[in-house]
Amino acid sequence: MRLFHYLSATHALSSLRDQRLKIARISELNDPFEMLCADMRDTKARRALREVKDRISAKCGYLCFSRDWTNLLMWSHYADKHRGAVLEVEIAEDSAMPVDYQKSRVQWDARKIMASGGFTGKHVDVLATTKSMHWEYEKEVRVAAALEEDTRDDAGRYFCSVDIKGIVLGEFSDLSLEQIRNTLRPGHRITVTRARLAFKTFSIVRRKDKPLISITG
Repeated sequence: MRLFHYLSATHALSSLRDQRLKIARISELNDPFEMLCADMRDTKARRALREVKDRISAKCGYLCFSRDWTNLLMWSHYADKHRGAVLEVEIAEDSAMPVDYQKSRVQWDARKIMASGGFTGKHVDVLATTKSMHWEYEKEVRVAAALEEDTRDDAGRYFCSVDIKGIVLGEFSDLSLEQIRNTLRPGHRITVTRARLAFKTFSIVRRKDKPLISITG
């Protein structure tokens, strides 16, 4: 399936060059309720949920995608105020974890869960994919990625290889086709789309005066 990743121009070029994306550490995500979506009024449940979050955070993170590239807020928040780009990435369907947006916290019988052996993998899946309705505009789909030493750089960041099929350039992007071509690995082919602000709605659309093109490194 095709998903989209918003980022700055600099990071877009480095991702194209290396065919990889930075893994988002759970502890560094911008939603403070990450993996804490359950009702936590019970003291034991609160402690147990935080321990689950800490344990999972030490082992894995996420590649974070959106279902489309046309969202105004996403461009403003994650693509350097429309100066960046969106990468179009091919992801295996069975690895995709669509986020479920809810108005209220998940209601679990925490004491019963603890008495029966604690939180299971199914509980963790719910914790990993349930977020507040406030984030619904992101249309997020996640892919879990292990934090392994051979994918870690000198700055302590972890990366995961991806199959990049295209790039969408923001309304105010200065990236040129030549820059993109020179960044690509030899033989790597992608499509280039140019975006603009819509004339009638508060949305982002494709520039019809700049047709979709295909370039090869």
